[in-house]
Amino acid sequence: MKARVKSTGVLVDVIPRLNINSQHSRDYLYVCDNMVFKECELDFSAIDWEQRRYELAKSAMQGILSDINQSHYACSEENYEKYIPKGIARFAIACADVLINELKGE
Repeated sequence: MKARVKSTGVLVDVIPRLNINSQHSRDYLYVCDNMVFKECELDFSAIDWEQRRYELAKSAMQGILSDINQSHYACSEENYEKYIPKGIARFAIACADVLINELKGE
């Protein structure tokens, strides 16, 4: 996940790790390469959620269209207008929205 280091303003990719030495059960440390950050040292609002939504919807669309076992999604000329423009695109966007809500913890 992406976060901005408050002291430097640098955007880093961190991995959450449970702090086993903590007295609180949900105290996380965030690891980036060989650096360890406390949650209070990072700003997680730096994520551009609209850009992330676009990327996730694009990936979902590619996955849906690549599923050759779903013959009703095939891109033949006769059903192109019926399925592609709205139905699959809306489904891909809905998948992206659900994933973003999960990532945000909503």
